Amino acid sequence: MNFLTSEIVKYAHRMDAKGFSANHDGNITVKQDNTFLATPTAISKANMTEDLVITLDQSGNKISGNGKSFSEIKLHLAAYKARPEAKAVVHAHPPFATARGLVNLPLRPALPEAVVSIGALVPVVEFSLPGTIENEQLVSSAFLEFDVIMLAGNGVLAIGDSIEQAFLRLELVEHLAKIDYYTRLMGSSMELSNSDVLSLLEKRKAAGLGPKTEPKTPLLSEKKNTDSLKDLIAEELKKILVK
Repeated sequence: MNFLTSEIVKYAHRMDAKGFSANHDGNITVKQDNTFLATPTAISKANMTEDLVITLDQSGNKISGNGKSFSEIKLHLAAYKARPEAKAVVHAHPPFATARGLVNLPLRPALPEAVVSIGALVPVVEFSLPGTIENEQLVSSAFLEFDVIMLAGNGVLAIGDSIEQAFLRLELVEHLAKIDYYTRLMGSSMELSNSDVLSLLEKRKAAGLGPKTEPKTPLLSEKKNTDSLKDLIAEELKKILVK
């Protein structure tokens, strides 16, 4: 029994059980030597078995297996190209995170553990038609800075050094998106201060997590900066009025 093949089946089933896919949604790839093992197209993740796993070459062409390669394999290849150290890619449509992508609402984790796990920001990659070069370029560019991204109109894409890690990152984004949804119904959410975020990002780096390149996208909250500026102005006005 091939361990990676069994892992694909295991997490395909978990993807279905968690409600992250419907119909034939979602796909998983993992590196094996100079090839990729992958879920095939047109197969429900609930029905995945080891004999259905296909093998692809580095260009995404099928080498062996009963099924056909899925149409969005180029998004996976774009992720691997941006992050050669990645060993696996998981793509699914978890409802809360997918909804955020549709309304262009990036996610800033307010839970400290989440910042260490997936970073200070989960961005929304702007919409482009599936199968276009633009779509691949947008995904590749995003993965230079992030380990997990939300795609406008196309769910969540996560990379990892194993299928498990990639899946858990995707699962965490959905969990956080759900928490944020309920938080917005209840009232105003707390936010981590910029200094706390920087401290957590240092812990993330020390744990060997995240991309090696420095992010170009602002990770710190502009709101916090604005509030600090307002506080500073208020203090200066108070001094003037006291005089």
